[in-house]
Amino acid sequence: MNILPRTWFSGRKSNDIGSSAVARAGMALGPWSEQINGFIPRQNNPWFFEALREALGVLDGAINRLVTVDGLLAVEGGNDKLVQAIQTGLLDSIPVSDLQGGMHAFYSGQGNELYEQGFTVGEMVFDRRGRELIGLRVADSKGVLFHRDVDTGQLQTWYLPPLPNAAGRKDGTDAMETVLRNSGRTLNASVIQGKGYTLIDPNRMVYAAFNPENDQPYGVSLLRSIEFVGQILLKMHNATGQAWDRFGDPVFHVNYKTKNRALKDDALESRRKKLAGSLQSALNIKRSGNSADFVTAVGADDDVAVTIIGGDGKVLNIEMPARHMLEQVLAKASLPAWMLGMQFSTAERMADNQAEVVLQESKTRFEARKHGLNRVVETWLRGRGLTWKPGDWQLVQRLPNLRDELKRAQAAFLNAQTAMMAANGGQVPAAPAGTDPQSDPGAKQYGTLDDLDPIVIAALRGMVSKQAPHVHKASGGEQWAIDDPELPRLTTAAVAAAQAAWAQLASDTLAALSLPATKAPGDVFVWDSATMLQKLLNLQSDFIIRNSRGDSALARLVFEIWQRGLTETLAAATPTETTDTLVTQARERYSAALPTNLQQVLQKTTVREYEQGIVKALQDGTYNGTKPTEVARQLRKQFGNANYNWERLATSEMGASHADGELAALTASGITQYDWLLSPDACSICVGIEKNGPYTVGAGPMPMRDSHPMCACVITAHYPEA
Repeated sequence: MNILPRTWFSGRKSNDIGSSAVARAGMALGPWSEQINGFIPRQNNPWFFEALREALGVLDGAINRLVTVDGLLAVEGGNDKLVQAIQTGLLDSIPVSDLQGGMHAFYSGQGNELYEQGFTVGEMVFDRRGRELIGLRVADSKGVLFHRDVDTGQLQTWYLPPLPNAAGRKDGTDAMETVLRNSGRTLNASVIQGKGYTLIDPNRMVYAAFNPENDQPYGVSLLRSIEFVGQILLKMHNATGQAWDRFGDPVFHVNYKTKNRALKDDALESRRKKLAGSLQSALNIKRSGNSADFVTAVGADDDVAVTIIGGDGKVLNIEMPARHMLEQVLAKASLPAWMLGMQFSTAERMADNQAEVVLQESKTRFEARKHGLNRVVETWLRGRGLTWKPGDWQLVQRLPNLRDELKRAQAAFLNAQTAMMAANGGQVPAAPAGTDPQSDPGAKQYGTLDDLDPIVIAALRGMVSKQAPHVHKASGGEQWAIDDPELPRLTTAAVAAAQAAWAQLASDTLAALSLPATKAPGDVFVWDSATMLQKLLNLQSDFIIRNSRGDSALARLVFEIWQRGLTETLAAATPTETTDTLVTQARERYSAALPTNLQQVLQKTTVREYEQGIVKALQDGTYNGTKPTEVARQLRKQFGNANYNWERLATSEMGASHADGELAALTASGITQYDWLLSPDACSICVGIEKNGPYTVGAGPMPMRDSHPMCACVITAHYPEA
């Protein structure tokens, strides 16, 4: 073994070509390296926060989503004239900054600054007399400077529009910690004015801060504590781009070897240049969209190899690491994943709970900003010589909730159907001659639908006009198929019994909530789940159990109409030896099963109308802050809106029970087939069923169960023709 270094390169067998290397500048963060790589922990650089938001779409989306979730500004109050003036003169039309208008533009503009920089400063603009408020402006928070005057101890607010292209550092953060963040001890008013700052009049300023720390007017940026996470995400994005650049536009390595000792360095360099030039020409032709081949001619002692640098490498899987980083962003923004378009496995299951938390946080932020927003309204009113007293107006936050909007739309649709069927005999309310409500959306609507939205009315008209006539009588259902005066009487009594029980539940609910039944004075209503929820759920259970017992009014009427169907069918049939026994057994079975069956029917409707409707609205805080008399009025109205559902339930159950009685009689009489007997007001569904008869007893369709609610058709024995 040769261990003498001086002889290692003596007597070499081949000429080695000198190696060359190209160093690549580190750009781990891509084009944002210069702006974001300079992050220093615990130092607030507003330009850094802006660059971080621009670099990562998820951060920009989180801030935009928070601004959206903060809702819309609206005004309410007891003085309608004043409320209308504020809405039209201020909220809808006040100029904001240079080109925007409306106080919501001011509200959302401040929200953007609030979450990005941690605080926001707005300014009220007055006319030349300094009296009337004529505009609003939102300051760029990067140019705001807070300074406490040493002599007076007052906190002053200074502003200088930031200049990103100022001399010095290209990101505009020259002496940032000394000037903008006020860490210098020698800062005073003359120094600040010398820098070009302007003092903002505190009487014109509208200030808000996001989670401010004690004695720190700059607040806390939403992006604080995720700077490091943001850098990691940006590195992942940039590295992914570089990896695909490598695969899409790879780097080639041409390795030329020769054993010819006669070649000198100049000759080797000449051959290297020729090979590099040939390869470059081939690549240029390929990039222009043409085909090209790289051909080499070498000697017996030469070897040329073309390889791809990094061709064997694999793209890293960033899904799980990126998700971990994104979860940190979501935790800081307090937003669910689905709200930013991320489909995590738990997103759908927890959507409702997460939505409640997001809305509650939005309400909390609004209360913190409400004082400054109220000052804008008060200043606008004073400038126009308008006076007010408590209760005349107040700014409120309109929080959009798609789930609630859907429920309201469904409720409006059902109420409209009720109005059309109950008061107009199922026919479309007539419009005046010469008026076409569908072609003229602004035309006045007539009939029982006056108070409904014109779009809902048009949709209902179109829907009903396509249906076959389906008449409902004032008694609540179709005209019975057989001429028996007892059937309408029993049905009307059942409807009255169900609605009376529902009215009693309404009274019990108001009493449980300690709501006045008359216009008595009182404080505002506040829902307390700990004391109120269980009371209402107990009332619901008692209502279901009480009205499904065998001795309840509704159960007695249902059993009576069942017996009516049984008796009428037996009278028209030919009895057999076992008819009486079978009838007795059927009566005992139906009587025993009636409470359970009726309880299931009542359970479904009661939970939908009471627990999921009225109780859910109370839990959601719909009536919080409202006078008890108004809460009582609205709850009574909501109970009243559900009366039709109880009318439909009672009428439908009476029709179904009558048919069950007929079926029991047919079975006891040994009859094997039956016909469907149409009501005089039968709809297209029942007409189709009637045409397909006769049916086998026990296997064919039954009125109401297999037709539609409130069906008054009956079944009758089928006797084959001789």
